[in-house]
Amino acid sequence: MNKIILFISVLSFSSISNAAVLFSDNFDDGNTDGWSFYGTNSASWSAATGVLNHHAPSGYTGDRELALIDGINTPDKFTLEADVSVISSIYGNDWGHVGFVWGVTDLIAPYDNLNTSYLRTHQDLVTNWSIVNGNASVEQFMYTPGATNGVTYHMRIEVDYLTKTMVTTLDGYSTVFTGADFDLINPNTGGGIGFISWNDNITFDNVVLTDGNSAIPVPAAVWLFVSGLLCFSGWRKTGVRFQY
Repeated sequence: MNKIILFISVLSFSSISNAAVLFSDNFDDGNTDGWSFYGTNSASWSAATGVLNHHAPSGYTGDRELALIDGINTPDKFTLEADVSVISSIYGNDWGHVGFVWGVTDLIAPYDNLNTSYLRTHQDLVTNWSIVNGNASVEQFMYTPGATNGVTYHMRIEVDYLTKTMVTTLDGYSTVFTGADFDLINPNTGGGIGFISWNDNITFDNVVLTDGNSAIPVPAAVWLFVSGLLCFSGWRKTGVRFQY
């Protein structure tokens, strides 16, 4: 009997953990349903061979191209993650940009209000910054030992506007931004969330967006587990028996 109660409690805890997923896409269906694209070369986004790719015919131009998730405003506490890669760039095999964008409140290029975090393979770092009314903020960096075109990396950002904390992660390397650094990266709230490209040949895959506000806090989840054990204890004391 105790095994049954324990199983129910663990199952409840697992369901709570999964409840926070707002959106996911692995592009295995070969389409871009659930996405909208913005920019001069917005037609150059496509889903093929199980990934979302963007490669404008003109190559790298410095123009911002966006792929935003339909119907979702940037939560005030979220995690966005994906497998990302730079395949090639007009500037060569050791140059490229690929990453995330959120807090997009202006959908007309050059997008005067947005927050962004993206890998620069030619500088071996992830740069984090924002644009407010057309003015770019000071960049905040997460350095990596190396980054190479043609290699797939798992990139993740965790943003919490309530505690003013942001964690940027690329594979096994992470950097935390708080206080004034957080404010520089995240001045724009709400708005669109998704990917950013500068017309390099880039890919995205295994996208997951979670909303930290929709998950039951850990103490509540632990209480569900404990309450299951208490129920089992009560049944033992009252002499209740089950057939199994």
